[in-house]
Amino acid sequence: AWESVKLHFRQMDHNTQTTPFDAIGVGDMGGDVFGNGMLLSEHIRLVGAFNHLHIFCDPDPDIPAAYKERKRLFDKVCGWDEYDEKLLSKGGRIYSRSEKSLKLTPQIQKRFGLEEKEVPPEVLIKAMLQSKVDLLWFGGIGTYIKATEETNADVGDKANDALRVEAKTLQARVIGEGANLGVTQLGRIEYSKYGGRINTDF
Repeated sequence: AWESVKLHFRQMDHNTQTTPFDAIGVGDMGGDVFGNGMLLSEHIRLVGAFNHLHIFCDPDPDIPAAYKERKRLFDKVCGWDEYDEKLLSKGGRIYSRSEKSLKLTPQIQKRFGLEEKEVPPEVLIKAMLQSKVDLLWFGGIGTYIKATEETNADVGDKANDALRVEAKTLQARVIGEGANLGVTQLGRIEYSKYGGRINTDF
């Protein structure tokens, strides 16, 4: 999956191994696919991620410090709640998805294009999925992107109905599917038609 990501970027004249790029992720560093992927370049600016328990927001990450902390979590098989919050950039937060409402910092609002100062967790997650970013990296369970013509029932992943967005609304330049079925097949086609770079599911 990461080789696919490297190729997509190389075709855009961007070397992921030498030049920084922004990423949003689905999963956490304790997860095999997500964790491995987010350590395969020391130039990843992971601005946001979520798993089934937490939402990680780091609007303007310190690249070397964040990489080192991700490596620590990977080695210890830890979730986002174990991330050292002192290493987050200004306005960075780690939220629990069990909270009814999340108070957003101005930096998080700006990074993910939200005008509201307080939103439910699913609103922040949808904004993250649809935000302007170089890479959307799927390393966790769930189908979060569908085609416009599909219904949530067509997708068959009821647990994530409240989070799912349409492929044509994405602003990510590249999708890397380390996890199976992060995007439906029709969603992949729609995303490609709107200029996104994606292969079939890994």
